[in-house]
Order: sequence, then C-alpha cells, then structure tokens
Amino acid sequence: MNKYITTSLVALAAIGTQAQDINIKKNVINVNKTPVAKIEREKFRYKISSLDGQMYFWAEIVNNADSDKFWLQLTGENGNIHDFENLNKSVSLSREKTFVNAVFHSTQGLIPETGFNKENVEALFKTANTEISDKWKEIDNTRRQQKTEEQNLIKEDKITITVAGNVLRGDEKIGTIKTLSETQVYTKHTATIFDIKGNEIATVKYDEGMITNARNGVKINTFDSKAIDLYDLNYFMDKAEPAKANQAIIARLYANGYKLGDMTQQISNYKNAEYAERQEKHEQKVEENKQNSLNIYDVEGYVIDKKGVKHEGLVTIEFESVQNKSKNSGIADLTSYGNSVSIKVGNKKMSFKAKDNVEFGVHKDRFLGLSTSSDGGLNNSNGELDLFGGSNKFLLVDFEKDGNYVLHHIKTPNDYYLFIKGQKSAIYLGDKATFGTRKPEDAKKLFDKYMNCSALKYEDHNTVSKDGLIQLIEAYIKACK
Repeated sequence: MNKYITTSLVALAAIGTQAQDINIKKNVINVNKTPVAKIEREKFRYKISSLDGQMYFWAEIVNNADSDKFWLQLTGENGNIHDFENLNKSVSLSREKTFVNAVFHSTQGLIPETGFNKENVEALFKTANTEISDKWKEIDNTRRQQKTEEQNLIKEDKITITVAGNVLRGDEKIGTIKTLSETQVYTKHTATIFDIKGNEIATVKYDEGMITNARNGVKINTFDSKAIDLYDLNYFMDKAEPAKANQAIIARLYANGYKLGDMTQQISNYKNAEYAERQEKHEQKVEENKQNSLNIYDVEGYVIDKKGVKHEGLVTIEFESVQNKSKNSGIADLTSYGNSVSIKVGNKKMSFKAKDNVEFGVHKDRFLGLSTSSDGGLNNSNGELDLFGGSNKFLLVDFEKDGNYVLHHIKTPNDYYLFIKGQKSAIYLGDKATFGTRKPEDAKKLFDKYMNCSALKYEDHNTVSKDGLIQLIEAYIKACK
C-alpha cells in the first residue's frame, strides 16, 4: 500500500552535501547561485533534467501507510528504479526546499554544484535497486493475506459487534468491548475487552489519526502479557473511530485465539503458569546467590560438639541471606545468621550452636563458636537488628597458640578478634566503634580489662592488624602466664 506524495521532489537526493544555498526559480535548481538542473512537476513525481534537456530522471517520495518514514525513488529514462533512504534532517518552511534538501542528503554525485552529471546518472540507471519498495510490498501482501484470513474466520464463526459493544457469536453473547474516549485537540480512545464473565481479556489504546497510530504503533495488550500488533487502524482506514476500530480489534483478538465466552479457566491456567515461572526464576536466582555468597552448603567437613565428639559429613552454615541478596525490600531481616551450623552424616542431620563453643571445619578452614564483645562497629552481626555486637558467632581461626587465638568473621576479613584462653568471649580491640571511630582511651580501657596483665601496655601493641595481635599473644604467653 504505497502512497506517492506530490511534493516528492525529495528524490533530488542527487545534489551533493557541500551545497549550502539551494533555491528554485522558474523551474531551475540553483546551488550556491549556480544553475545545475531543471525541474518539472508531472502529477505525482518530478522530472529532473540537465540544463540542455538531453538527459533526465524522475524523482518521487514514496511512503507506506504503516510508517511515518518516507523513502526516495528515482526512475531513469530506461525505466530502471533506485530506492534511497531519506537522510534529510533539515527543516524549511518551503516544501520544495525541504524536499530538495532531502535529496541533497540522500544521494551524491548526480547533481553536484558543477551541474547535472550525465556520467553518474547514466551509470546509476544501468542497474536497479528496489529493496525498500520490495520490503514493503512483501509486508503489504502478508498483511492483506492475514486480514483476509481473519475476515473469513469471523464470517465463518458469525462474529458480530453491536452498537452497544456486545460481541456475538451468532445469537449468543460471548463478550463486550467498551471504549473510553478523551478529546482535547484530538481524540484518544482506550478500548477494553471483557469475556462473558466480566474477566478483562485485553486493552487497546489508539488515536483517531492514522499518522499518530503509525508513528506510535498500536498494540492489543492481553491478560497473558502478550502485545499483538494492530496496524489496521492506520493501514486499512484513514480515521480510527470506535465503530470501525472495534471490528478490527475483535477480529485480530479472535484470530489469535482469544475466543471470549467464559475464559476463566484460561486466565487461571495462565496465572498458575506465571506463578510457577516466577518461582522457578526465584529458585534459580537463589541458587545463583548461593554460589556467590559467603555461605557454605554441603561441603565435606567436621563438627566437634560441646562434649568433644567429632562428627564428619556434609557441613552447611549461612552467614547471610540468599533470599534478600539481590533485592532491598526496606524490611529488616529478623533471621539470625552465622551462629548455627549443621552437618549431615549419612541420613542423619544434626545442628549445633556457636554459644556452645563448638568447632567446625571445611577444607583447611577452622571455625570456633564464641561469644564476642566490643565489636558493634564491624557490622558483621547475625541479623540486621543486631546493631551492637556481643552475640555468639562462628569465627575463622587465623592463628592459635596455647589456646590463644587471632580470628576474624567471614563477613569482615580485615578486622580481627583476640581470644585469650580462660576468657568468656573474643574481643575486638580495633578502632571501629558502633558509632564512628573508637577513641584511643576507650580502646586502652578495653585492652587493660581484657588482658588483665600489668606487664602489657596498650601503647606498645598494634591491636588492629593480625600480625599485631599475634605479637600480643606471644608477649602475653611470655610475660603473663
């Protein structure tokens, strides 16, 4: 469905891109005040000829009703045709100048500033290229065939639509189509289609004008998240009004399997399938998050319980949530993480708490269940509401000597705890406080109270780094035991 515009002078794409001043006087095209070619309008196209009239070609603009995009079409004396994309971006109040500029930016070498180039014109029309036109002819044929099939189906099933919007199959009502119209400068319509039970099956938004519908595209949006093209409103009709549009909407919907009647079961099936799909994606995401988390799942290892009994099997412990890892719901996670470990031995699964001072290991890593203190600034708590530290945690051992340990939490690998044999908890003596930075005098008080050894001076030791704490343990063993 091609339309030929009388102003199709666009096809003059021949003029070259250097020209700045283009005007047309007495059927002569002038570029930078230099006459280059003659132009003569004949019905829907323009004849572009050399100044001596010995050679010419025809130029026109062609467009398709489905698109607001125009293309250029040049036809030689021998009938060969060439299609060109319209590359013009300039704007002019003169229609002729606008189209000349379109030609100017779309082909080169036919009419340069030096004049009508007979050699280039002759060379161009030795061949033909109608790729753009052929594409739209194929689309046009496909759509006409689809339209015919739809109309045959509607006729065969005796589908009609009343003025009130009732959709009938023979004498039986199978649904309704209701249209809400809003008029300002022009009218916009929103059509909603319901089945006989009042279930919403689809909605369509469209404009009264074919150009706007072509530019924006019209879709039938169905209950099962499909978007069906409805080009009819700009392709087969000049003005889209509900009386005509309803016929096209119902025909397209019906032909795509939405037969109306009672579609409750189809809607239920879709919702169930949609839910199952969401669950599957969620589970896939959880598995992905597990792989990318700090958690340990079914890894060969051991647990030594509070009675000293060693159990060997598959170890699992969660230090963080995998459900909320990729989303922020704004709701605090009340689950406690990192203070309970489980092990599967054969068909038997056992769980153990950090508060019972149990130990577990996987690979070469060794974890101790300990109470911690003064670690509110590390943000490695067991849950989002545990802000001040001091909870029971499993800590990874970095160094051990004579029952004295340097450890860290897996969520804060650069912040270290000290555990001295005989103490009730592991302590954080670094510079991070619950609110801001810990003052040196506060750190000294914690140090003196925890170490309980007058031979050790806070000022002599680095309590932040792992090496500093190892040296502190060595000094403690030497001076305080």
